[in-house]
Amino acid sequence: MDAKIISVAHRKGGLGKTSITLHLATALAKKKKLKVMVLDTDSQQSAFKYREFEQQSVYGGAAPPYPIERVQPKFLFDEIRHLRSKYDVIFIDVPRLTEGSEDSQLSTAITYCDYLLIPIVAGDLEGLSTIEFIKLVKGIDEYKSEKGFSFTYWGFLNKRNQRSENDEAVAFMKKLGVPMFENSLSDVKALSKPFTYESVLDNAEGERRFGPFFKEFLKKFKF
Repeated sequence: MDAKIISVAHRKGGLGKTSITLHLATALAKKKKLKVMVLDTDSQQSAFKYREFEQQSVYGGAAPPYPIERVQPKFLFDEIRHLRSKYDVIFIDVPRLTEGSEDSQLSTAITYCDYLLIPIVAGDLEGLSTIEFIKLVKGIDEYKSEKGFSFTYWGFLNKRNQRSENDEAVAFMKKLGVPMFENSLSDVKALSKPFTYESVLDNAEGERRFGPFFKEFLKKFKF
């Protein structure tokens, strides 16, 4: 069976896309024993650099639980075609929008996905950016539906705190027609930095903070 292609994506930076991608990838590899691959297509290569630092500075060059590869967006199609039959799950860490750039690389990367997670942060929605991104996602959904390809997307609240804007953010996304996760992720130290060798679920604090979200993820994404 071919790998499920998943991305945590948004047009806006700073929403925790790479961190959540790596938390999910590591949990699937370590806890569910799945064959996982992460393709880092972002210009900053944050996912690849997290892994490189851990491998060299923490784990003494030990073999990691799953690979993270740098890929230029223009080569993404060939990479997926080559790798899809070899893995259970492939995460695409999508390219970010930089000043003067267009949505083309981002939309192309998302089009390769079967599942999409859309993070939002209360008080930091930048409504126009979010509205335009949801339009992009719905356009991709319509295109893939017409072609007979599966595509499912969900929103979730990341970096949840005690502010009243949390409910407003969720309501805003629902108004845009985006189905939302029931579980959110808190703005806590345990989730602020990803680890690519050990899962956040390996400790009690991480299990409490990430466990419910991960279980909902498994159910919604049919693992």
